[in-house]
Amino acid sequence: MRKISQITTIVAFAFALAWISGCGGCSAPPEPTGMSPTEGVETGGTTVRITGDKFDTKKKVTVKFGGKDATSVNVASKTEITAVTPSGTAGQSVSVVLTNNSKPENPVTLSQKFTYTDATPPSVTATEPADGTVISDYADSLNVRNSLSVTYNEPISGGSITVQVESTPESLSQESGAFSGSASTAGDTISFTVDKPMRVGRKYTVTVSGVKDAAGNAAGTHTFSFSVASPKLVRWYKVRKGEKTLAHVAVRPEVYDNGSKDYQIRLAVANQDEYDFNARNLRAGQLLAVPRQDDSVWK
Repeated sequence: MRKISQITTIVAFAFALAWISGCGGCSAPPEPTGMSPTEGVETGGTTVRITGDKFDTKKKVTVKFGGKDATSVNVASKTEITAVTPSGTAGQSVSVVLTNNSKPENPVTLSQKFTYTDATPPSVTATEPADGTVISDYADSLNVRNSLSVTYNEPISGGSITVQVESTPESLSQESGAFSGSASTAGDTISFTVDKPMRVGRKYTVTVSGVKDAAGNAAGTHTFSFSVASPKLVRWYKVRKGEKTLAHVAVRPEVYDNGSKDYQIRLAVANQDEYDFNARNLRAGQLLAVPRQDDSVWK
């Protein structure tokens, strides 16, 4: 009988030893000592290696980054874990908390924090003028505006703007090609100042490229366009200050939108009987007749 009792004691002791060695101290909280890397992209997916001791190899370990569960956790041994980060907010440093699943009441916070880095390129939030705008309110048909801008959802650096111009169908000039100017960046906006004023009867197509944010994320190429409506054609034109010749008048969109000699001659013929008419020295306020195709002077 005594022999059986001794055998029972030995078996019980053996089970106890097996449980202790197999559990690996699972009744104790984890003891993390280090983490690498300590930063990763905001979209998540960074594999982080955590070292320490007393990691639960049986019931495993829960790892949270800023309160969010890691997307996967691998307990390689009592002294090493790998965890894949969930998504976060760029620029934010969050606490990393480990909990042995066998001891959920004892979470442990790592001394290091994990910082999320910016991985999202800037995007356009507004353009001035807005895409598809038709500008019809202006004071001067030859000087509607001289700038435009593109705004992003975060501060940007660099970038370039190109502008293509083409005449609308009702214009006689048939202007087309690149529109020159200079670009500048301030905060979240890139602006473009043209070398010559924008005018009516034109469609302007704007392309922005090369824009980056502070983290170096490159924005995609963005294109938008706007138009300036043509004015109503006039039969009489009042000469403005500074307009000294018929070339100045003929180029105006409300007159002909074309400064060729042919159109200047038509103006001269229509006004040649005026006693104070001087085609090379017009005076401000002078009224000039503007012949149209249904007028005899047009031919």
